[in-house]
Amino acid sequence: MNTQLKLFLITLFLSSGIYAQSTEASLIKKLEGFSHPESVVFDVNTNEFYISNMADRKDGDGFISRVSAVGEIIDLKWITGLRDPKGLLVKEDTLYVTNNTELVEISIPNESILRRIPVEGAKSLNDITVDETGNIFISDSGKSAIYLMPGKALDLVIPEAKEGEIIEYLNSKRLEYVNGLFAQDKYLYAAAWGENENGNFLKIDIDTREITKISKNGIGNLDGIQPVGQEAFYLSDWASGKIYLAGKNGDLTEVLTSEKSAGDIFFDTNENQLILPMNHQNAVWWYQLK
Repeated sequence: MNTQLKLFLITLFLSSGIYAQSTEASLIKKLEGFSHPESVVFDVNTNEFYISNMADRKDGDGFISRVSAVGEIIDLKWITGLRDPKGLLVKEDTLYVTNNTELVEISIPNESILRRIPVEGAKSLNDITVDETGNIFISDSGKSAIYLMPGKALDLVIPEAKEGEIIEYLNSKRLEYVNGLFAQDKYLYAAAWGENENGNFLKIDIDTREITKISKNGIGNLDGIQPVGQEAFYLSDWASGKIYLAGKNGDLTEVLTSEKSAGDIFFDTNENQLILPMNHQNAVWWYQLK
């Protein structure tokens, strides 16, 4: 095989994301001291993790923690006064937090809450994601729905949508009480909790709002979802603690088993690590993928 062909194949291999689709992992770190952590997100600008803590689910006792890139707590109660915070999204210098029935915007540089936006009709807001045009989508696991906060582009043809406001985008039992949510290209990919049976790995066309079941069978009480290249996602099953590699073609491979209550996971592509907020264990666990 000549050198040019080798380089071409290596480039194709890396760009496809296959190299990162690890199916084995080992536990390398347990960071304790949290209070029912639910979600982990990384801020490339500050080189820090933010972790939501649901705490004891009393009004005002929830908080956000700051953790260093190497897994050390910088400020356990960095932002306080929250109620049952779950999903996290970093967009420019703002941290968005789903906070039960409202969306909270936090200024990262000023380390303070900018505003609280009530979401009319919401029951239990969960995960949050942003698409390539700046539209923010929020799952509501309590009512099997997805909300939308349109971005400046307003590419979605929704007459009632106004920039900065939050409206109901989709409400359907076919969402299976959607939990994890991730926007990629023209689709929302969803990890469903399920109602009376195991939840599925789903796909929603952003423009048409058509819901497609990707998984061949129900998987579990799905919580977190993280992309692996362009063809697969890591999914967490809260009830069993299992983490799966789920292909867009419906293939499913078990990667690891932690413990019950693995929440909204984070995939660190630079370190090839999975980071699991463990709700019942009041800890965050790091797994090295192989």
